Amino acid sequence: MDKQPVIQEVDLAISDHQIQVRSRDYSEDYCQWGDDNIAQGAIIHPGYLTFDPLAEEAFRAVVKLSLTEQFQEDPLAQRRMIIPFDVLDTDKLELLSVAERVRIELPLVQGRYALYYEICEDQEIYFRMTFVPSEEEAIQARFLMDDEWGGIKDQPLVDGYR
Repeated sequence: MDKQPVIQEVDLAISDHQIQVRSRDYSEDYCQWGDDNIAQGAIIHPGYLTFDPLAEEAFRAVVKLSLTEQFQEDPLAQRRMIIPFDVLDTDKLELLSVAERVRIELPLVQGRYALYYEICEDQEIYFRMTFVPSEEEAIQARFLMDDEWGGIKDQPLVDGYR
């Protein structure tokens, strides 16, 4: 991989408390929010992640996707998580919300990535998803900072419907 990050920016219509990134077919089972999922703001399945953008209303926001060899924190982040993300099928790589679906154009290959998810605020809210290739099988899904919605730095995130 090139040393420079590969970046894709998407202006996404966001509603229904959902931003998804996936590398497999849609499954209603993978979209169910349990109490633990609501509390942590994420549903985690292999190759299928759903995040709560934390805003109540429908809105448009920029989602900045990048593929890089090393994660750099955004100083404007209000929430930050790391989650293992498996690219299972490169032909099914998508970023989506209830209203919109966009193909992820980053040169991701099958395998494991550390996905860093950040909710940031400057003049407007924007989101960052940074993919870092990982050989580590056991990436611990966890919060990387304390936040005002209950995230506690290093608190683990649960997988699946809970």
